[in-house]
Amino acid sequence: MMQSNRETDLAEKRTGLAFERTSLAFERTALANSQTLLAYCRTAIAVFAAGIGMFEFVSNQTIVTIGVIMMIAAPIIVIVGVVHYFRVKKKITILIDEMEED
Repeated sequence: MMQSNRETDLAEKRTGLAFERTSLAFERTALANSQTLLAYCRTAIAVFAAGIGMFEFVSNQTIVTIGVIMMIAAPIIVIVGVVHYFRVKKKITILIDEMEED
């Protein structure tokens, strides 16, 4: 009788640890998603700054055109990053809800 009680306690402990590890994995994924959004923003800022530099400080028309294109591309990069962030966030939320239902 005592042996089965110990086995039950051990099984419950293992289940709790597995649930905790899974929860932490979801948390790490959410943090990685946030870092990815910040990387998109950082890239957009760098592209925009490079575009301004090309537009303002170079007299070659081809390079000025590339600078303008880069300044136009920067907000698009941010939009793509935000859309990606919310898509992944929604997937994470769905997975967490499915895990809690089980």
